[in-house]
Amino acid sequence: PKSQAECRVCNMRSTLGVVITHPWGVLGGDMNNTIVMALTMWFQQRLGITTLRLDFQGSQIGRGHGQVEQVMEAASFLLDGKHLETTTSANDEDKRLRYILLVGYSYGSVICGSASAHIPSCIGVISIAPPFGVRHWLYCFNGNFHLEQAKRKIYLKRFYILGSNDNFTSEKVFTDILQDFPNESTTGAILKGADHFYHERKKDLLEIIRQWLLTAYPQCNGELQHLANCSFVLSLDSAMDDSAAKSNPNCACDIFVPE
Repeated sequence: PKSQAECRVCNMRSTLGVVITHPWGVLGGDMNNTIVMALTMWFQQRLGITTLRLDFQGSQIGRGHGQVEQVMEAASFLLDGKHLETTTSANDEDKRLRYILLVGYSYGSVICGSASAHIPSCIGVISIAPPFGVRHWLYCFNGNFHLEQAKRKIYLKRFYILGSNDNFTSEKVFTDILQDFPNESTTGAILKGADHFYHERKKDLLEIIRQWLLTAYPQCNGELQHLANCSFVLSLDSAMDDSAAKSNPNCACDIFVPE
């Protein structure tokens, strides 16, 4: 990639690709984070979907614009077939990626949401443990800008997940922020008893993601393995201006608490 960001790709020859981002690098977050790895293995081995996980390049003490560009670059890397250049299978050329699902954890969740506004082939965003409560200093007082970007595509599927014992964001902050997101396409979930790091709760985390994917993408027909090569209707409202976003009457997204 142009940014020289390091990434790892597992090519499953699917038409859907998943880009997965990591927690704040200043505190040791990278693409080998345990949540990132659990997500990567689940999408690859259980669902047969091509994955890309990346290490953000450069300092992450800043406003987050460089990291948004790196997510956009990672999506283009897959969509342009750059990951096929090291493969030897001729069949890979006939099955290029057409769609991108963004999955971000902690710091990377807000970055993915912001990047989704600029990736036309993005079909959805899964944001795990979004650090809403510390967004002002984590993104150098630019956190609200990234949240506004994340709202720009009214019909883009979004799933936000918070542990009830999250170390950085309270349930109230989480629900208050999501009330401003488009109701048509945004779902929030609070996982009872889970903290920011999902200690001993990774299976529960993956299960609620599974449930949401089946609901959000009915073209799977109840079989999540079909997600890898489904056809998706892309959101065409990426150029929506701020006045259109503010005039949207259907805000106040659904928040559920899994049993």
